[in-house]
Amino acid sequence: MDPVRSLQVTWKKFTKEIIKKKQFLMRRSFFQIFLASGMCVLCTLPVSACQDVDQGMVMAVVPETHGAIALSGGLPSVPDLVMAQGLEGEGRDDVEAWWDSWTLADADGAQLRQRVYPSVSARLYPLLTRRGVTELLTRNEESLRTAKRVGVILANGEIESALEDALQLHDRAWSALEEGEGERALGFALQSADALREVSPQEVASGLLEKARESFRRKEGSASYSEEELTRIRRLTNGAREALESGDYPRAIRRAYYACQLLGVDPR
Repeated sequence: MDPVRSLQVTWKKFTKEIIKKKQFLMRRSFFQIFLASGMCVLCTLPVSACQDVDQGMVMAVVPETHGAIALSGGLPSVPDLVMAQGLEGEGRDDVEAWWDSWTLADADGAQLRQRVYPSVSARLYPLLTRRGVTELLTRNEESLRTAKRVGVILANGEIESALEDALQLHDRAWSALEEGEGERALGFALQSADALREVSPQEVASGLLEKARESFRRKEGSASYSEEELTRIRRLTNGAREALESGDYPRAIRRAYYACQLLGVDPR
C-alpha cells in the first residue's frame, strides 16, 4: 500500500477509536455530571421519579418533554462484558459493530445488533458460564422492574413499549437459562439491556435531533415560516447538537423537542 494511503487508514482507525472511547467515557460520567448539576431531581417531580436500586439509580429525565429513562449502572453491554473478560482482541469486531449500530437509524441499528448478539455470546459464555449469566440476570432484575415503575411517570407510548420489550427479553433469558441454553440466555440479556438503552437520554436526544434536522431540511425554504421562526428553529437544533456532543442530554432533549414542535413534527 502507498505510504500516504497507509498513514491515512491508520489515522482514520485511530480517530474512530478515540471518538468511541470518548462516547464511552461520556456515558460513564453522565450521572456524576447529571446529579452534580441538579438537573435530575426537580421540585415539581414526585419522589417516585427518581428511585434507588442496588446497582445505582433509575431516573425519569425531562418528563415535561419526550422524557427518557436513565440508569446509573447495572445493565450489561457488549463492550463492558468483552473488556471484563479480557476479549478485547478477538471481540473487537463485535464491539465495533455494536458501537456502530447506535449511529444508524433505529431499524438498521437493531438489525446490526441482532448479528452481534450470537457472535459475542458464543465468545463470552464459556468464560461467564451458567453461574455468571445467572448473576448478571439477577443484577438486572431490580433495575428493569424499577425502570418500569419510573416509566409510568413519563406517559410515553414509545418508552412504555421499550420497557415492555426489555422485560419480555429478560424473561426469555431466564427461560432459556432454565432450559440449559446459556448462550441464548446471554443473548437475550444483552438484547434486554439494549432495548432499555433505546430510551436512554443519549438515544432519545439523538433521535429527536435527527427528526428536527430532517424536517428542517425539508422546510427551510418554505414560505410557511418567517425568517424569525427559521432562525429560532436553527438555534434550537444547533443548541441541541452542541448539548448532545457535550453530554448534556436533558438540554439536548428539550431543545430538539421544542424544535420538533415548532416544525409541526410529532416528537413522540
